[in-house]
Amino acid sequence: MIAILLTTLFIVVDFSESASECYHAVDGYDYRGTVSTTVSGYTCQEWTEQSPHSHTRTPENYPNAGLGEHNYCRNPDGTSGAWCYTTDSSVRWELCDIGQPDENCVPASECYHESDGNDYRGTVSMTVNGNTCQEWTEQSPHSHSRTPENYPDAGLGEHNYCRNPDDTSGAWCYTTDSSVRWELCDIGQPEENCQAANECYHAIDAYDYRGTVSRTENGRTCQEWTEQSPHSHTRTPENYPNAGLGEHNYCRNPDGTSGAWCYTTDPNNRWELCDVGQPDENCVSASECYHESDGNDYRGTVSRTENGRTCQEWTEQSPHSHTRTPENYPNAGLGEHNYCRNPDDTSGAWCYTRDSSVRWELCDIGQPEENCEPANECYHETDGNDYRGTVSRTENGRTCQEWTDQSPHSHTRTPENYPNSGLGQHNYCRNPDGTSGAWCYTTDPYSRWELCDIGQPYENCGPPNECYHETDGSDYRGTVSMTVNGRTCQEWTEQSPQSHSRTPENYPNAGLGEHNYCRNPDGWSGVWCYTTDASVRWEACDIGQPDEHCVVTSAPVTKAPPPTPEAPVVPPHIPTQPRNNTYSNTAPL
Repeated sequence: MIAILLTTLFIVVDFSESASECYHAVDGYDYRGTVSTTVSGYTCQEWTEQSPHSHTRTPENYPNAGLGEHNYCRNPDGTSGAWCYTTDSSVRWELCDIGQPDENCVPASECYHESDGNDYRGTVSMTVNGNTCQEWTEQSPHSHSRTPENYPDAGLGEHNYCRNPDDTSGAWCYTTDSSVRWELCDIGQPEENCQAANECYHAIDAYDYRGTVSRTENGRTCQEWTEQSPHSHTRTPENYPNAGLGEHNYCRNPDGTSGAWCYTTDPNNRWELCDVGQPDENCVSASECYHESDGNDYRGTVSRTENGRTCQEWTEQSPHSHTRTPENYPNAGLGEHNYCRNPDDTSGAWCYTRDSSVRWELCDIGQPEENCEPANECYHETDGNDYRGTVSRTENGRTCQEWTDQSPHSHTRTPENYPNSGLGQHNYCRNPDGTSGAWCYTTDPYSRWELCDIGQPYENCGPPNECYHETDGSDYRGTVSMTVNGRTCQEWTEQSPQSHSRTPENYPNAGLGEHNYCRNPDGWSGVWCYTTDASVRWEACDIGQPDEHCVVTSAPVTKAPPPTPEAPVVPPHIPTQPRNNTYSNTAPL
């Protein structure tokens, strides 16, 4: 009997030591181990229990603190160290001895909001039955296909943390017990307002990191980017609209620092770098920035509906057959992926779901940003010479140099020398000279140029004829459909929100039609369009520079005859007024 008790005691001790006791914050806020006794030897009370001590430190009130149906020591509320309520009615709570912090420990966010835990990125590494998890990169004792290579966006890696890469009912792992292949894990409760972490990023300076690490590498809490206290600053969502800033305190790199960082809530330490793990070269980075209220220009990587269902790939016809394909909607950002999109003027970004009983649902893609420049990512040439999107980082994560700049690299690939290549006062990747793909000069003086990852070409993408030679753009037949200020153009065949007489019927040779591409139908100084913004009637467009050697493939441009008296024409621009539409919009147009 004594031998049995000793064996049992040994097993319990060994089980406790197999947990992940690693933490790095001096107050132990990130401790996720299994110590469950206080410094005086009292047994801890479970956090979900209210006896013998009633309290408010519950998983519901502190969803990111690692609480749950267990009695492990935690620090949910900024105490000096990890602690717990005790099962002794005469001792309410005590601190715990959890060892020393480790400065090299990678902190984890226990916050997640999907009911099946697919967005969980915490450090629980034990199953519900106490089995230790097998590392995802290992094939022993259990061989498997759930590897970082096969599931690059699932938070897998050289670790044994519980994850849900494949739509199981909850986070799980393979176990190190050869007789138990896999089991579910207890990762606490989801939090409705938790912003799911995209911990995957590929740029070496982490400019594309969109995860939820909110502590610096020294354990200090980050200040929210929208706050100006204790540190005033200019790194705001307004000044850096594409940097993933917002009403949160997650680490970001908006300004080309060496890595993700944040201002701290410590008035004596303005800012510090964060430990956001290692970049992943297979990570699909995306711009979550969009500005249209219905999300039609969204090109991010959200692939779950607002109710947590996984999206079906747009190129698939199962479980739901449909006509929203890349072939039918070539400019909508569809492709061999399951990212949320709005190809057809729905009220927001959406997707078909993999749930056969739910055909489609809307997605939560965050809020639009007024200053976001949307991308026309559609192109069809294999070398990307017709790419006109806004990718401005190389495949190795380096920032592109503007084409009109000559520093740090002097060059001849200028808008003047390559007028039809989409170059300009921007740093978007282009292929002006027959290289194997879109590329750019970099802002790194030690790397002159690099190729860019602009995704895959679409065979049926309508290539824009951006070539034109008239100085006023009257022969322009390209597909630019945004004004110089980023407003979406109204279709020429529409009369709302702007009623007008610039119709295909009145200007049959002007390239108008059932589209919203910028044109110059009436001899103005440049191309323009009516806008979908009811408060701004029209604006000019930026279509690059004319090319005197451009061969126009469309019908010959002739001046349209005057419209009939029933359709009077008023010039779209008053020469004495500036182009910024500061004049009164009450004047007829």
